[in-house]
Amino acid sequence: MKDILIKQLAKIYNLLKSCSFHVQYDAYRRKYDLHPSFKFNGEGITFGGDGEIIIGMGSYIGKFSSLQSAVNAKIEIGNNVSISHNVRIYTTSRDPDQDFTLTKRTFSKSVYIGDGVWIGANVFINPGVRIENGVVIGANSVVTKNLLENGIYGGSPARLIRLKSLE
Repeated sequence: MKDILIKQLAKIYNLLKSCSFHVQYDAYRRKYDLHPSFKFNGEGITFGGDGEIIIGMGSYIGKFSSLQSAVNAKIEIGNNVSISHNVRIYTTSRDPDQDFTLTKRTFSKSVYIGDGVWIGANVFINPGVRIENGVVIGANSVVTKNLLENGIYGGSPARLIRLKSLE
């Protein structure tokens, strides 16, 4: 009897958890400019900030990923973009040229991601980066500079591995 009760409680818990994600994701759809075909693939996805987030059709983002867009900055993601789990895309960072014991200056710059981009798991994309169409970013990469069209990139910092062979 105890096992049945525990299983039932687990089902109820999972149902409530799933409902809470859908409520949060609906709020993101109201706040930001997300194409109706855009998919939230999993739990724990967070969008934040008072800047713009614009995402095109056929794109998706994986579980535990986070997008943060500051005032006067935006994250623009094109069509058919695949963003894996645990990806971080931020428009704000601290200014490295300061004494952190005295000040906490930040800067904000927009992030642009073109069409047909594939972003692997655990990728971090820095403020001000422009990723052109058709780019592939390997898992665990840190993107600090602009990435050229149809390139395959990986590493920390991400570097060009090769260009795609398009046939």
